[in-house]
Amino acid sequence: VAVNKGLSPKDLIDKFKSILDEIIKDPKQPQTIDSFKKILDAVVDDKIILVASRQLLTDLCTSYLNRLTSEQAKEVALYALERIAARAISFEDQVGLYRNFLADIYENEENWREAAKVLCGAPLESAQKPLSPDYKLKTYLRIARLYLEDDDPVQAEVFINRASLLQNDTRDEQLQILYR
Repeated sequence: VAVNKGLSPKDLIDKFKSILDEIIKDPKQPQTIDSFKKILDAVVDDKIILVASRQLLTDLCTSYLNRLTSEQAKEVALYALERIAARAISFEDQVGLYRNFLADIYENEENWREAAKVLCGAPLESAQKPLSPDYKLKTYLRIARLYLEDDDPVQAEVFINRASLLQNDTRDEQLQILYR
C-alpha cells in the first residue's frame, strides 16, 4: 500500500481510513482478511511516522474489527499482535487494546483459558507508560476470574495475589468489592 508519499500524519491517517472504509463495505468478500493484513503491514512499517501508526492501529481495533465476524476479527487481531511484536515497546497501548479485544472474543466463546492467556501478555508493568492501579487491578481480577472459570485455581491465585498489591491503591468501590 503506497500511501506514504509525502503526506502529513493527518492526511496519511485519512488516506488509510478511506482504504479501510472501502474494505469494510463488504466484509464477506474473500479478500477482506488479506486486505486487512496488507493494511497492517503498511501501518507498522517503520517508514510510517509513529504517531500515525499508533492512531491507525487504535482505529483499526476500535472502529473496524468489531464490524467483522468474530473469526475474521480474531485472525486480524492475532496478525496485528504478531506484526507489532518486534516494536511492542512503541505500541504498548495498542498491544493492550488488541489483547483486550481478543480476550473479549475468547470470553464470548467461553474459551476461558485463551482469554486469560491473551490478557497475560498485556503490558501491565511497563516502565514506558505507567498504567493506573485501577486498570491493572481490573485486569488482574479479570484474569483470575477467567482462570477460575477454567477450573484452574492455582493460576487464579497468582493473579489474585498480584491484585492484592493494588487493592489499597484504588478508590473504585466496585473494584474493591470485586477483589473481596
